[in-house]
Formats: sequence, structure tokens, C-alpha cells
Amino acid sequence: MNIQERIEALETEFAEKIEALKVEAQQEEEFPQYGDEYWYISLSGSILCEDWVGVPSEKRVLEVGNVYKTKEEAEFAAEKLRVEAELRKLGKHFENGKSNIEFYYDHEFDGIMFNSMKSSQTQGAIYFESEEKAQQAIESVGKERIKKYLFGVED
Repeated sequence: MNIQERIEALETEFAEKIEALKVEAQQEEEFPQYGDEYWYISLSGSILCEDWVGVPSEKRVLEVGNVYKTKEEAEFAAEKLRVEAELRKLGKHFENGKSNIEFYYDHEFDGIMFNSMKSSQTQGAIYFESEEKAQQAIESVGKERIKKYLFGVED
């Protein structure tokens, strides 16, 4: 096979793979469709499964991001909500001009680090009065749970 034939073969192969990915992306965008099985987190925190029929109540659940393709995705989301709720109970509201300690995961150093924010507020952050209070919250909630459910890091 000469170079031109190899190029044409690769172009055909990649065109087919690109088309398959486009179809997959379109199906993903269209989830859920009538009859699709989906999972959601109930008011009590239970993980429930239903078949999508597109009624208004289902559409509202979808609008707030509480529709999952798998039970595992819904379980992960529910545990993430629990971790965030536990941290919020131990945290405080942002106070402009005062010390607001937040934490983040540094992948390079493989650890949880702290920032003090006085006038800038980070979307989604949970703040603490001091680094010590933040560390106590991490220990109370569980460092591994925080790494897994808030930062997507598993050892």
C-alpha cells in the first residue's frame, strides 16, 4: 500500500469514528427520551428509578440536574450533596473584609490547601473562620470523602 492509499484509508477510518462520536453525542444530549430508565435523588435522599414519560414533574427534576443515567451516578451525586451539607453546617457565610478560609485540592502536591479570602468570593466555596476550623471540618467530614466527592480524587 503506497502513502496515498494509506492516507485515504486513515481518512475513511477517522471519518467513520467521527460520525460514530457525533451520533453518541446526539444521543447523550437527548437523554432522557420516552421510555428511558433514569435515576434520581428523592426528597429523603433515597435513590429511585423511573421510566421517563416526560410529565411536567419529571421535566422539573431534569431542570435542576437531578436526573442520572445510572444508579451509581445518582448515588455519587447524593453523597456529594451530603458532604457539602456537612461542611456547610461547620462553615460560615462569606464576610467581606474579614478572613474567610476556603480549601481546595492541589493535584501537584496531592493535598488539600487553604486560601484566605477577604474581598473575593469563590463560586461554590464553603468558608470557615480559621484554617484550624477548616481542618477540623475536614477531619470531621473525612478527608477521603472530601477528596472523592468534591474533587473527584481517589487514591
